[in-house]
Amino acid sequence: MKKIDASLTLCIVLTCLSGCAYAPHNNLSAERVSASSIHHTSSLKCDTSIEEITNKLPGHVYLKGITFQNAQKPYYLAINYAATDNQHAFEKSWTSVKTKRTLLHNATILLSAVQNVDSVHFTINTTVPQTITITRKELTDFYGTDLRNYKDGTQAWKAKYEGQQEKIEEFYDAHPITEMQ
Repeated sequence: MKKIDASLTLCIVLTCLSGCAYAPHNNLSAERVSASSIHHTSSLKCDTSIEEITNKLPGHVYLKGITFQNAQKPYYLAINYAATDNQHAFEKSWTSVKTKRTLLHNATILLSAVQNVDSVHFTINTTVPQTITITRKELTDFYGTDLRNYKDGTQAWKAKYEGQQEKIEEFYDAHPITEMQ
């Protein structure tokens, strides 16, 4: 376990030092990433880091921090979004509809691509910060199958719920986004 932690730390440090080459998008409607373009992994490897995955997902321009908790079960990812320079533009990007669609989509991709993660915890640092944890079990119930069975989480998303805001709202009725005080 210590070898994995050391390797993970080294990969994260090297990734941070080398930087990520991507063209930032101005809003949450960034081109969606296919989980099949991200090598499936049961553990984190240098060539398939969580940072690489999240830098391809909608909202990545507002990505402020990523934490991978793998010290004890349940393993989870904590994804933190915050304004980079323009708080007003950031606030406008996180409307209710966009936020719900983006977080559900991103959780689908992350839980499909990173096999040993049990949940994803999102924090959006708007004026009134919002938070939600989406578990693998919740998405298994939502899709009717474990995302580990999908080679492409985007296909699961498109086949079942792309553009069906009513179904997305049903998910959030059962799993609401919490406003933090």
